[in-house]
Amino acid sequence: MKTSFLTVPYLLYALMLPLGAHEHDGHEHCEHEHDHEHEHCDHEHEHEHCDHDHEHESVVVKADEHSRHILAIQTESVPAAGQRLVYSVYGTLTVPQHALRTYALPSAGRVTLHVKSAQAVRKGDLLYTLESPQVADAVAERDRADAAAERCSAEIAAMEQRVKRLNDVGTRNSDLEEQLLFKRAELRQLTQDAASASARLSMLCLGAELAQENGALSVRAAADGIVRNVGFTQGGWGEQGTAVVTMADTAALEVAAPLHAASVPEIGTVRSPLSDEGTWRLDEQVDPATQTRTLYFTPAHLPQGARAGQLCRLDIFNGTLDDDDIVTIPDSAIVKVGADDLVFVEVAEGTYAAVKVHAGESRFGMTPVEGLAPGQRMVVKGGHELRNLLPADGAAKKAGHFHADGHFHEGED
Repeated sequence: MKTSFLTVPYLLYALMLPLGAHEHDGHEHCEHEHDHEHEHCDHEHEHEHCDHDHEHESVVVKADEHSRHILAIQTESVPAAGQRLVYSVYGTLTVPQHALRTYALPSAGRVTLHVKSAQAVRKGDLLYTLESPQVADAVAERDRADAAAERCSAEIAAMEQRVKRLNDVGTRNSDLEEQLLFKRAELRQLTQDAASASARLSMLCLGAELAQENGALSVRAAADGIVRNVGFTQGGWGEQGTAVVTMADTAALEVAAPLHAASVPEIGTVRSPLSDEGTWRLDEQVDPATQTRTLYFTPAHLPQGARAGQLCRLDIFNGTLDDDDIVTIPDSAIVKVGADDLVFVEVAEGTYAAVKVHAGESRFGMTPVEGLAPGQRMVVKGGHELRNLLPADGAAKKAGHFHADGHFHEGED
C-alpha cells in the first residue's frame, strides 16, 4: 500500500485548527458516546464539529521583492518523475568556438571603434569604421571603369542616331557603321573592366558597408551577441586580416563539465537547473593531463542573466524507478521543520507554499522525494529563511522584514 503524505507539516497544521476539531484514523468525525451526560452534536454551543472534513491545505507565505533580493531566493523546476540519478557534476557555462565570430580588417587602414569589451550588441549595430587607402584606390578604379563604360555607351547611342538618320534619307556611311561596330566591341570590354573593378572592391570590403562620400568602410554586427574582446586601440593602424572585434553568440552558450575518464557513468539523460530541456554530448578524447572527458550540455533555453563563466550543475540520469511519483531534487530545497521535511513551491511571484515531502536517501547532493509534481518551481536557495515566515502558534506571523543578514524581524525598521 502506498504511503499518503500530507501537504503541510502535521504539527503546524494542528496548531492552526480551531479548538475542538479532532482527527482520528486518517478521517475526522464526532464521537457520540451514549454514556456521556451530554452529546457533542446538537449541543447548545455554536461550535459545529460534526460532518466536517478539514482539508489539508498548504501553508502559504509571502516575501516582497526587497526580501527576495536580500535572501537571494532561487528556484528551479522539479524534474520528471521516475528517473534514477546516477551522478551530479559541476561545470562552467562557456562559449564554444563555433559561437565566436571575429571581425578582422578587410584591408589595411585606420580604425575608429564604436564598441567596448563586454558590450551587448544587436544585429546591425556599428562595430567599427575603417579608412583604407587600398579601398579608396579601389573605389577610384571602379568609378573610372564605370565612367569609361558610360562614355562609350553614350558615344554608341549618338552614332546609332546618326546611322538611323542617314538610313531614313536613303544614305549609307560605311565608315560610320564600321566605327559603330568597333565602339560596341569596346563597350563590351569596358563593361567587363567595370565588373572586375567592382569585384576587386568587394573583395577588399569583405561585406562591409561602404560609405560613398569618403570611401570609408562601416563594419556592422552580423548577429546579436556580446563583445568578448577588442584587440585594437582607438585610431590605430592595422594591416589586412588583423582581428579588431571578437563577439560571442550568447544564445549558443553551453555547460562544459569534466568527468573522470575511469568512472564515466552510463548516461541516459542530462538535466541542468539552467533549462528543463537541452542536448548533451560526451567528448571521446581523454585529457592526458587530468584524465578526464568533458561532458557538454546545451540548454534549450537560457534564463535571463546567464553569463559565460557561471558555475552550473549537471544531473546525470540513467534508467527508471519503479515508482513514478518519486522525483529527485537538490538537498538545498529540503527544509527541516521538527521531524518533517518541507519544500517551498512557488505558486505566484513572491508567494510560496510549504509542501510536506517524504525524503529518501541523499546521493550526490540530490534526494529522491515523494509529494512534488514535475514542472513545479521549487525554492533551492532561501528556503531556510522562508521557514521564519511559517505560522508558529496557530496564528500567522506578524508583519516584519528581513535584514541584510537574512534574519527576520517583526515590525518595521
